[in-house]
Amino acid sequence: MSQPKEPHIEIKTKYLYGKEVDRIVKKDSVIGVVNTEKISKPGKEKLDEAGIAWAENVPEKEVLEYEYREEG
Repeated sequence: MSQPKEPHIEIKTKYLYGKEVDRIVKKDSVIGVVNTEKISKPGKEKLDEAGIAWAENVPEKEVLEYEYREEG
């Protein structure tokens, strides 16, 4: 029997739509998505329906600075 996955936030760097959004929703452990690009309107709706928070067009510099602080 596998262990339940820890809730986590996905960081993406490409336009999110279709099957990629479906894969994120199916993971059942994603609580948020931070994307440096846009998320399609249907993708946003799917994330909302799944209760997954999302942010789009986040500057890559901000994402990298946050990851550095978390590791440091």
